[in-house]
Amino acid sequence: MAEGIENADVICCFMTPDYQESRNDKHELEYANKRGAHIIPCMIGDKNDRKWRPSGWLGLITAGRLYIDFRDDSDSKIQLQTTELINRIKDQSSVSTTDSSPAPFKVFAMIRDKYLRDNQIKLMVNEYKRFPIEQSYIDLAMVETKEQQEKERKLKQQDKGHNDHILGTFEEIYETKTTIDVENIFKKCKDQTQKVLVLGLAGMGKSTFCEYVTFRWAKGEIWSEYDLVILIPLRKLRESRYPSRENYSVVDLVKEEYFMFDDLSNEEKRRFKEQCNKGKVLWILDGYDEFVQNIPEQLKDAFDYILETQHHILTSRPHAMAVPYDVKMEIIGFTNDNIAKYVDQFFDQFKDGIPNALAQGQKLLNFFESNPRIWGIAHIPVHLELICSIWANMDWLRKKTFTMAALYDSITEWLCRRHLKRQEINHEEKSKRAVYQKCNAELQFLEHLAFKAMECNTVILPPALLEETENETECFLDSHPQLLNMGVLTSYDDKSIGDRNQTKKQHYFVHISFQEHFAARHLVQTLKSSNKRKAIDFIRNNKYNQRFLLVFIFASGLMAQSNYAEWME
Repeated sequence: MAEGIENADVICCFMTPDYQESRNDKHELEYANKRGAHIIPCMIGDKNDRKWRPSGWLGLITAGRLYIDFRDDSDSKIQLQTTELINRIKDQSSVSTTDSSPAPFKVFAMIRDKYLRDNQIKLMVNEYKRFPIEQSYIDLAMVETKEQQEKERKLKQQDKGHNDHILGTFEEIYETKTTIDVENIFKKCKDQTQKVLVLGLAGMGKSTFCEYVTFRWAKGEIWSEYDLVILIPLRKLRESRYPSRENYSVVDLVKEEYFMFDDLSNEEKRRFKEQCNKGKVLWILDGYDEFVQNIPEQLKDAFDYILETQHHILTSRPHAMAVPYDVKMEIIGFTNDNIAKYVDQFFDQFKDGIPNALAQGQKLLNFFESNPRIWGIAHIPVHLELICSIWANMDWLRKKTFTMAALYDSITEWLCRRHLKRQEINHEEKSKRAVYQKCNAELQFLEHLAFKAMECNTVILPPALLEETENETECFLDSHPQLLNMGVLTSYDDKSIGDRNQTKKQHYFVHISFQEHFAARHLVQTLKSSNKRKAIDFIRNNKYNQRFLLVFIFASGLMAQSNYAEWME
């Protein structure tokens, strides 16, 4: 058994309930997986149970791998799937990881093969849904950071101006001017050691971008000058995985992240270091903002070594960066054309589970055309996925309209759930009401801040306004440090010397529509409180003010959802 697996270029497992119950089959596949073998799952299934899926040990090994479906045993289908299997075997066996490879190249080939195996995108909303990355990835717009900062300066100049001008400037922030192709990302680097900082707000797709470029490198499509590309999700570098002892080296990082169950020989370690010294290794460090506040002491030397001496790409949200980089790029989400591509692709992939899926996709695009504010936030990948998912789950037989208030309320709920998940707070069994109660302090802060900004006729939120909101809501940012990173606000620093203290930076809502939505939430909450008269007076005094039109529309939608009719006059 062992000899056959060790000499095989590809392992095909034909998944049935009997296969899953077999101890011998379990030992074989676990051994193959441990060795980093190419595994192609083939779904035979259970003829008596069409819904059967692999679980337990088999589910763990095959999770995330694209299987070939042999459940339809018609001649034409079997022939088609057999051809696909043969092609997959040919493709994967071209990257051999057998023992005949020289030591360092065997290690490199195994990492390359992992990228080829992990070739699926996991949805953010439905984490159990995965699609092939080649068929699912829509190019994100990447621009030089200085170009994006110029747009933000324009937003500040438009502040306190007409709403249409402000909205237009927000649209310009997400509209690309000069995009940068991934393969050309290093052309701006002037130093011998190539270092690029890639910034992006929450939900812009930084991690998906990292997975995509490593996959393309593994296929030989980009960055052929590097013998190895190493992707390190920095959020995984925690004390629990790297216990305190003597300092870890970069070799230890590679072993822990890619060869946890295998020892690297001294020769493999030596030759890996040699390739690093020759500049043949590119490191992709994803999520600096999730790492910088709690870098384990024992990992600092390895991390500093990569930053100072190695070719690398570092991704981060803008607020966290204190490390200077000459070359800065920013992911600003989807282009206008790519929004339509994403919607078409999303509904095509779900066509088996959504009635009239393609027609629903076209309805959504029509909805975007008539709602420029929603079109604006759809440039952010996580928001577009949320919008598509919410739209797909609508019961169109019962509900003929889809209000902006319902959409933004659903997005707010999802952002709160993600906020709780990041704090390792269980949210899956909680109702929306319970989730909102758990995030009550954060929501009150955002609602109060948005309303004050609308009253002051400002989009750029100065530090004094944040401090004032802290005092009035008694929600202090030092007690809720993640509040500014929920995906609703983004920092803006136009000083020549930046400041890492977030409360000393200016901020703005990721889109003017979010500011209007949270202001409306505050207005509705005030209508429910003992200050009801104050809210009613505000509505009477501003009901003809066009600047508050969307606030009132959002408020009406929220009140209709929440049985607030008794407060409407």
